[in-house]
Amino acid sequence: LTLTVSQEAVVDFTLQVGSTGQSVVVNEEAPLVNTTSGSLGGLVNEQKIEDLPLNGRNYVDLSLMQMGVNQQKNVGTTAGMGGVWYSANGAPPRSNSYLLDGASMVNLFGATASSVAGTALGVEGIREYKVVTSSVSAEYGITMGSQMTLVSKSGTNNWHGSAFEFLRNNAMDAANFFDATPTVSGGAKRIAPLRRNQFGGSIGGPIKQNKTFFFTTFEGLRELAGIPNVLTVLPASCYNATTHLPLMTGNPCATTATNTTGTVAAVVQPLFSLYPYPNLANVNPSLSANRFGWIFPQGTSENYGQIRADHNFSANDSFFGRYTVDDTNTSRATGLYQQFHNPWQSRSQFVTVSEN
Repeated sequence: LTLTVSQEAVVDFTLQVGSTGQSVVVNEEAPLVNTTSGSLGGLVNEQKIEDLPLNGRNYVDLSLMQMGVNQQKNVGTTAGMGGVWYSANGAPPRSNSYLLDGASMVNLFGATASSVAGTALGVEGIREYKVVTSSVSAEYGITMGSQMTLVSKSGTNNWHGSAFEFLRNNAMDAANFFDATPTVSGGAKRIAPLRRNQFGGSIGGPIKQNKTFFFTTFEGLRELAGIPNVLTVLPASCYNATTHLPLMTGNPCATTATNTTGTVAAVVQPLFSLYPYPNLANVNPSLSANRFGWIFPQGTSENYGQIRADHNFSANDSFFGRYTVDDTNTSRATGLYQQFHNPWQSRSQFVTVSEN
C-alpha cells in the first residue's frame, strides 16, 4: 500500500468469522493511571544501576534516558564546575535539584552534584532514584526544573560487598582529527596520553541482627589525560633556524602581518626564552602563523566515600544517619603559557540524620 504526502486512502477489507471454540485469556491486568499525582518522571531502580553500562560511573548520565530530558553539551564550565548538564522539558540547565535521602546535595555553586572534575561518583551506594521532570508536587522546591531524588543503600541481616577496577588508556586511541599537525618532529599528529583508573568497593551488613546495620562505599579516580592546546608565540625569525633557541642580539624578528617594522626593544629580548618555537603549520590564512601546539598533562585525583548506619528502636521507630564526602584535585592548562597551570580543588560533605 503506497501513500503519498497528504493523501487519504480508503481500503476495504473483509473479516472471516472464526471458530466459536477460539478464546483469548488475559491474565494480567492493565496498569492503572496514576490518579494521585500529576507529576511526570521515571524511576532508575537498583537493577538498572547495576546492569546498564555507565562510562565514567557518573550516575547523572542515567537521567538522560528519561522522557523530556535533553543533555546540554554547550554549557561548558561555570565557575569552575563542569559535569553533566541537562534540561528537563525546556527548563534552564541550572534549574535541576538533587536530593539524597531527602537532603540537598548540590555542589558549592548550587548548579550540579559534580566535583570540579565534572564527575558525580557514588553509584555503588545508590539503591534507586527517580527523576521528576515536570509538574512536581509541593514537597519539592528550590528550583523550577527537574527533581532528582536518590535513596542510599542500607545494610541488611546478610553481608554484601563488591569490588571493582576500571582501566582506560590510549593504547587503542587514534589521533585527534581536529588537533593541529606539527611542522617539526616528523610532522605527524600526536596521540594524547590517557591513563584512567577507577577503583573501589562497598560492604554492608548487620551490627546487631534485626536491629542495627551499616553500609559503606569508597570510590577512587586517578586520571592523567593529555589536553591539546594552541598558543600564539613569536615568529620563527626570532629564533635560530637550527637550534630553535631565541636570538638575543640585534633586531632578530622579521616583518610580520601585524608588525611591519620588525623592531624589538632590547629590554624585551631576554624574555624570548619564555616563548616556545612555533611548531604548527598555518593551515588557515586567517590564523596567525606563529602558533605552538602542545599537550597539557591534566591530572585528576578524586576520593569519594559514604557510610550509612540504620537502627530500629521498634516496629514503629527507626533511625538512620549518613555521611558523604568527596575530595577532588585537578590541574588545568591556563591557555596562555605552557609553563603555568590552574589547580582546582573541591570538597563536598553531606550529613543527613533522620528518625521516622
